[in-house]
Amino acid sequence: MKTWFKRILIGLVVLVVVAVVGLAIFLLTFDPNAYKYKLEELVQERYNRTLAINGEIELSLFPRIGLAVQDVSLSEVNSTDEFASIESMRLAVAVWPLLSSNLVVDHVAINGFKARVVRDKSGHLNFEDLVGGAVANTTAAAGPASAAVGAMAGAAQAIATGGASAPASMQIDIAGLDLQAGELQLQDAISGMAVAVTDLNANTGRVTYNQPFDVSLSARIEGGNPRVDASLTGQGLLTLDPLGKRFAAQRLDVRMNGNILGADAKSLGARGNLAFNGRTSSLDVAGLEIVFQGDVPDAGTPMNNVEASIAVPKLALDPHKLQLQLERLAVRAKGALPGGPFELAADAPALNVSPSSATGQALTGRVRLQGLDASFGLNGISGNASELDIKEIKLDSTLTEGERVVKAVFASPATFNLWQRAISLSAMRGDVSITDPGLPKGSLQIPVIGSMSANLQNDQAGAKINAVLEGGKFDLTADVKQLTAVPDITFALAVDKLDLDKLAPPVATRAAQAPAGDGKQDDPAKPPAKPAPAAPVSTESEIDLSALVGPTAQGTIKIGELVVRGLKASELSAQIKLEKGKLDISTLAAALYGGKLGGMLSVNAAEGNQVVAKMTLAGITIGPLLADLVEQRALTGTGSVALDIKTAGANSYALTTGLNGSMQVRLRDGAVRGINIAQTLRELKAAFTGEAGDDPKLAADQARHTDFTSLEADLVFVKGVANAKRLEMASPLLRITQGEPASIDFVQSILNFVAKVRVVNTSTGQDGKDLEELKGVTIPVLISGPFEKPVYTVQWRGAVTDVLKRSLERKLKEAVEQKAGGSKLAPQLDKALKGILGK
Repeated sequence: MKTWFKRILIGLVVLVVVAVVGLAIFLLTFDPNAYKYKLEELVQERYNRTLAINGEIELSLFPRIGLAVQDVSLSEVNSTDEFASIESMRLAVAVWPLLSSNLVVDHVAINGFKARVVRDKSGHLNFEDLVGGAVANTTAAAGPASAAVGAMAGAAQAIATGGASAPASMQIDIAGLDLQAGELQLQDAISGMAVAVTDLNANTGRVTYNQPFDVSLSARIEGGNPRVDASLTGQGLLTLDPLGKRFAAQRLDVRMNGNILGADAKSLGARGNLAFNGRTSSLDVAGLEIVFQGDVPDAGTPMNNVEASIAVPKLALDPHKLQLQLERLAVRAKGALPGGPFELAADAPALNVSPSSATGQALTGRVRLQGLDASFGLNGISGNASELDIKEIKLDSTLTEGERVVKAVFASPATFNLWQRAISLSAMRGDVSITDPGLPKGSLQIPVIGSMSANLQNDQAGAKINAVLEGGKFDLTADVKQLTAVPDITFALAVDKLDLDKLAPPVATRAAQAPAGDGKQDDPAKPPAKPAPAAPVSTESEIDLSALVGPTAQGTIKIGELVVRGLKASELSAQIKLEKGKLDISTLAAALYGGKLGGMLSVNAAEGNQVVAKMTLAGITIGPLLADLVEQRALTGTGSVALDIKTAGANSYALTTGLNGSMQVRLRDGAVRGINIAQTLRELKAAFTGEAGDDPKLAADQARHTDFTSLEADLVFVKGVANAKRLEMASPLLRITQGEPASIDFVQSILNFVAKVRVVNTSTGQDGKDLEELKGVTIPVLISGPFEKPVYTVQWRGAVTDVLKRSLERKLKEAVEQKAGGSKLAPQLDKALKGILGK
């Protein structure tokens, strides 16, 4: 027995010695670098990717499998473009736990890790083949956070499983991870997002599934759409369960500063505890607080010195069980707007929703900014998760602008479906009260009723609004599709009476600058020097049409009586279409000032605020139209006006300087106010004949006017200046045509217009018999100066020769006739004078 025992013991010793010697020989002779090319071939065959191991591989087999590698890169599928690379990595894996499906790793050190994560337009990620494939997700655009999580989850699974799906029993235990100088490039073709995470440094404690471990990290985040350029630091206690799709973060503390989504954040921080279950989509939040300090310059209205916070002491959401619990939610914000400070506060003390019941305390809130003081509330919560009933949602607001006070009160019961994200305001009622000394009765009351609904799950909304406006109806219906993307709106508006000057009075305009000089010229025969173009006024307000870019809309408008900026119209109708920032108002028709309006108007906000108008006004009375439009009656009469103009610009000055196109005017039985040309010529004649000494230069006098039976004018606009290509004004006494120059400068609001006046019939018309000597003589009249006070100058040098000839002829004939009776000598004298005067 002892002999056999000795033999067995000796055999075991020999076996151990042989094993040790063999292992030693293996360790001394094994070269892992000899298998680099085999490994590269294997990756190429299995994944169609190029693996390049340019550095040396160091391998140890006992007591742990140790691996050290340098300069490793992996390409994209079927491409030479790099997907990921590592400058150096060291790790060690315990052998015996690995045999029982447990991956126990000593401290892992990775330096210079780089990866490029891309999601294509079909929703596929560029590393899906490394983690066993994945189903494309195109329901939502991936943001930087979701893309980074997907990349790191896929990388972890690939490292842990060698690229195959992880076994259900696989356990990972890493003593610690040290990542230095990492970099992630995140690109999403669906959202257009492109973000670079650089200078990524991370350290962890022991990483084990279902066990919390410490994490601290820092990084720099840069990208666009929207713009991000910020630094990130964070720490917390994480718990990961990838197989169960459960993740948690305790004592989370994340801070960022820099440009974040258009905001200049001095500080953006989040602290609290979070837990998420991917299988049930449930979320638990405790003690979460988000705090922001900084400026928001890229908002529609810039905000400075903003301090905002969101506090969520408790939130539990479980969509599968239809349960929601919320306690003491508080939102606060304050800061400065260009017009003054603003404040926002909202509180939700408690809300509990389950499949069987719903209870909660009233939600309240208040907003104060730039003359607006609004409070809102929600009370009377009942129902259940499928149908959450609110007894009343109420809004009470007051807007003060100078002496005008607009007070609005709206209330309605509401029904919510939290899981379909739907809301319905079935019986909205309210009143709008406008108090303004400028209103006819000092105030205006507008009662409103209607209904509104929105369903975010179906991505649509609708509204029906009925109001009583100045005793007439105001009906609006609207339907919105693609509510959360690019809204597509269909609407119909029908109004009996709409006075926009009462609802939104025009802003007071800056007084026009006085023209240089005294409005006179030294030499009446010499046209005044054309003034140099004025620079744009620095206080010119921008015309912001950015709201037109994005949504799509189409609908109809019908208005019985309309008043806007003093203009009055009735029976107005139009088709409206908005698409890609271009607003088209087609089939525009209205009755106004005794005539009809027809045409179209187009505004393109996406291409520099381009404006195109083609309109015809037929049978209108021009005097009242000009009085309401420009508060002047420089012209009266009845007829037609045709416009075909276009312009573009960010403000009124740019729109005026960019004005190009044409206008045709056809009027009858009217008058030009400010000058009586016949009277002016009579005074001119008297000056030359010695009967009077009046100056032929006259300021506009609205008491004077020049009658006409017809007026036809064709104007061409070039860069805000209208030039008369044709002017024909006729009366029984006169004929008037355009001379040179013949311009109306709307940029400078200056006239520089020469009118050629010819007396054609002295038997009728204004002062006709006194102008017999001017019959057939063309006399230029220069109209110059500002629109508000033009100066009329008779350019007598152009007509003085003919006038003097006729005056001399008349005086000689009268003298001879007085001396000789004139009966026999008059014909001979007339013949002689014609020869002397060259007639």
